[in-house]
Amino acid sequence: MSKGGEVALAAMMAGALLALAGAANATVAGEPVKAPAPATAPAAAKGPEVKQGPGPLWSKNCAKTETGAEICYVEQFAVAQPQNVTVLNVRVGYLGPDGKARLIVATPLGVLLQPGITLVLDQDKPMSLPFDACQAGGCVALADLEDGKVLDHFTSGKVLAVRYINGDRSAVDIPVQLSGLAAALKAVPAPKRNP
Repeated sequence: MSKGGEVALAAMMAGALLALAGAANATVAGEPVKAPAPATAPAAAKGPEVKQGPGPLWSKNCAKTETGAEICYVEQFAVAQPQNVTVLNVRVGYLGPDGKARLIVATPLGVLLQPGITLVLDQDKPMSLPFDACQAGGCVALADLEDGKVLDHFTSGKVLAVRYINGDRSAVDIPVQLSGLAAALKAVPAPKRNP
């Protein structure tokens, strides 16, 4: 994991529960955009206000594996304001088994683990992901984007609505803007596989 990734995960850990309890909005760096509620919303849960800036939404990050190989991915953060604490981190890269495309969604600690995360891509059918693990930096859910069709569908989408449930049982809905994801992934080539 890069220094920037370590700092971001440390920020997610430090005061995440306090920030989530009082978070009125989140930023992805710029102007307000309303958060769409996932299709499975039992009640209209108020999602954080999300801001979108003029810069790229997706940034490339790389890390060295234990064997010294470099793996890269693109990621986007949602940050609660005014606390300036990360409430969501979404990574996409060729991080799965045999270098397959994988989506990684990280939340702060203090979320309810049993419901996991609900994802809705552009009003498609909701998909539930269980949490895979929780560590000092937060809780993580994984989804392998196993074939090219799934990855293409994902990268051609507009908004990925992410929902998780806080420890106080309140829903947190965060829209992840997918614009620029396909272009950003071009900077993260898939590993060469043996035939």
